[in-house]
Amino acid sequence: MKQRKLHKTILILLLVLVPPYFLVLTDEGTRISDNVILWLFGKESAKLNLKEIDNGYSRDQILAVFPDLEWNCQAVESRFGDNLCTAEIGAFNDYPSHRLTVFFGGDWTNAVKVLYRARYHDQVLGHLIEQFGQPDNVAEAMSDSPDAASVLEWKTGKGVVLLKKELSDRDEPALFWLASIP
Repeated sequence: MKQRKLHKTILILLLVLVPPYFLVLTDEGTRISDNVILWLFGKESAKLNLKEIDNGYSRDQILAVFPDLEWNCQAVESRFGDNLCTAEIGAFNDYPSHRLTVFFGGDWTNAVKVLYRARYHDQVLGHLIEQFGQPDNVAEAMSDSPDAASVLEWKTGKGVVLLKKELSDRDEPALFWLASIP
């Protein structure tokens, strides 16, 4: 009987201690906890299939896909087009993020920029490798030379996804999808 009580006590302790450990001390648990907190504070989530997006989507179609986001659209000349729409978000493809910006040339999608939270850089990189495989420029990025590529590239057939290999304190944690490299 005494041994049974010990087993029950150990089981109860595991049930009480393991979830907080997972949610606070593991990368995946922290990401899940942060997403829940952002959702509780009313931050919307945006999911976008980076394999399928192309420059055949109009501004109205993009805005219709994310009707819950509060878009701020304006005419702004940039390397990526002549107008853009931006929205504050809580998560992008389940990674805690700050902002989603879509750039348009005329009425057509030219680029997407996601500002994610810097602490999730390695997880975002892992997600892209899981989704697309190793970067197309992996040899240049892994080179020991001073000219090694600092930006990883994945060609999707409908554009290119770009992500910094490593972030410094001065770098903006951003993921880009471009219809073509300007």
